[in-house]
Amino acid sequence: MIKEKLWIISELFPPDETSTSYIMGKIANTMVCKYDVHVICGPSVYDKNKKSDSNGKLLLDNSIEVLRVKGINENKANKLSRARKFLLMSWRLYKVARKKIEKGDNVLMVTNPFPLIIMMAYLKKYCDFSLSMLVHDIYPEGLFTEMHVPKPIYCILKKMFDKAYSSTDLLISIGRDMSEVLIDKCKIQKHIPKIEIIENWSDIQTIQPDIYNNEKRLVVQYAGNVGRAQGVEEFVDVLRKVNNDFIEFSIWGTGSAEADLIHKVDQYGMRSIVKFNGPYLRSQQINVLNSCSIALVCLVDGMYGLGVPSKSYNILAAGKPILYIGERNTEIWRMLKENGNGFCFEPSDKEELKKFLCSLTMQDLPKLQEMGRISRKLAEEKYSEKIALRKFLEFV
Repeated sequence: MIKEKLWIISELFPPDETSTSYIMGKIANTMVCKYDVHVICGPSVYDKNKKSDSNGKLLLDNSIEVLRVKGINENKANKLSRARKFLLMSWRLYKVARKKIEKGDNVLMVTNPFPLIIMMAYLKKYCDFSLSMLVHDIYPEGLFTEMHVPKPIYCILKKMFDKAYSSTDLLISIGRDMSEVLIDKCKIQKHIPKIEIIENWSDIQTIQPDIYNNEKRLVVQYAGNVGRAQGVEEFVDVLRKVNNDFIEFSIWGTGSAEADLIHKVDQYGMRSIVKFNGPYLRSQQINVLNSCSIALVCLVDGMYGLGVPSKSYNILAAGKPILYIGERNTEIWRMLKENGNGFCFEPSDKEELKKFLCSLTMQDLPKLQEMGRISRKLAEEKYSEKIALRKFLEFV
């Protein structure tokens, strides 16, 4: 029996080791039992400054054809450089898609790089293929929050992106708040595609809980991209006002806001309680995520429904409670409130967050460990890789 063709389009794809690469590689491997899978993607290494991890490679099914486009150098701290990179990478991926995709094919794309969303919607008008979109981020709202796009330009972009999202056949949301935003965007265009929720999954096989022994301090840990939308700088601003010898803040990862964050910590004289550990390899995740008492997940104000921090789900796998700073009723907020495995504060609740951090002592450790057990149970029963990939097979 001849299988239908599925084109997966993503700038990030294995052997690159970012979380998006890993997710798209796993999806591709799963889809081979249903489709003849072909991939259009960027270079094999996204960040050349990052060390390669031979222990973290994901092996792709031999039947998958991978077509790669040339990468683009960028300065992550420069907005114009980043915008140029997004546009050029989108154009290169689009050119291959335009040449290869035929009428009747199936396409699954992810929402990065973001200009590709509009380009693929345009291509769909002239080539009748089925378009499914895995929505990791919503645009242009995310640009307005993170890159401060001027409002007149933002208004034009919003019309274009709303039309592009509504032109799809299937939108795969990663959170309930995101689904609400997508419905509102598509309502304006009078066409709401099918919208399904598939949350990011927890890697419960690789990441196992381990007891972290620190008899003197509770370690609050941030592990992931240190960018503008992650709110780590704002957390340091609050931590500066906390007088609590029982707390240490440990940061793993790198990103566009790292240099400013290091400068701020030095300026505040906080090096004794804020530790910078640098980037880490995928194979080190189990050790990194287990080296804390509580894990920090942040989203700055204005990010409701625009993205769901994927790091949250491997924190669950490690059996850790989550300290979440983000808008009320966002997906992670709801998950923590419904299950009691963490603490939630809105970005504006700086005084309440300060009181909470001041109140923590070593006597809270048993309570935190019990919350961690709830996290692990959730990872196993609701957010496992097996459950998520089964949904992709069903919906796409």
